[in-house]
Amino acid sequence: MKRSENLRIGFSLLILIISVTIVIIPLVLVVINSFKPYSEIAENISALPKEFTLRNYQQAWKRLNFPTVFKNTLFIAVFSNIGSIIFAGMTGYWIVRHPCRFTKVWYLLIIAGMSVPFQGIMITFAKMAGFLKITNHLYGAVISNWVFSMPMSMFLTAGAVKSVPYDIEESARIDGCGPLRTYWIIVFPLIKGTVFTIASLNIITYWNDYLMTQFLLTKKGLRTIQIAMQSLFNEAFFAWDTALGAISLSMLPLFLFFIFAQKQVLDGVAAGAVKG
Repeated sequence: MKRSENLRIGFSLLILIISVTIVIIPLVLVVINSFKPYSEIAENISALPKEFTLRNYQQAWKRLNFPTVFKNTLFIAVFSNIGSIIFAGMTGYWIVRHPCRFTKVWYLLIIAGMSVPFQGIMITFAKMAGFLKITNHLYGAVISNWVFSMPMSMFLTAGAVKSVPYDIEESARIDGCGPLRTYWIIVFPLIKGTVFTIASLNIITYWNDYLMTQFLLTKKGLRTIQIAMQSLFNEAFFAWDTALGAISLSMLPLFLFFIFAQKQVLDGVAAGAVKG
């Protein structure tokens, strides 16, 4: 029995190591080659730099106009996340705490949005965005992210709220708390693990989004990191040295975010898995 258990653990560990290796190797190659001149990249992509250089990052910083695209991307990611947590959280809480035919229908309609890919509605979305005049405005991208992230965010929030004992809320209402105050003071702190899971998933989506933002933000001064990178690749298809520097710059903010918030991310994922 003990031997079979050890074999199972060993096999699981082997699968984990292989999976991590498959993910890590491309990232390591990108970072290593971002410090090499083009001639060394063309010669051997797996070799360490012979001539260590920061020129790739300098070129990428300049050609991407990185301060501007970083500011635009950060604005969209932060305010999209805040709005998504507020609106999806309160919606999920209201639906769970007011079960009736009306809320059940709306719950099913909202989560049905998870099964619709953006590519299936992007033409309609582009026409609607033009009609509402939200194109070429950062707030247009923020509002659109609220809409598209609502199904998953509300689904996870609703699952977390179900695990909160209703007796706690009844006690708060007896003390005079209204619905909004009850949610933000009593319920929200109890589901903060799931909320952080939602925020972590959303920040990755918002930061790396390209397809939707290219429909909305066509002005050069409103480009996000991903749009600027695509433009760079189109202009300099064979400039792999600059391209690798740009890729590394685009990954760096998210990498730092998860380094400084790794404990909260892991706690949030664990809590979300149990409560969802």
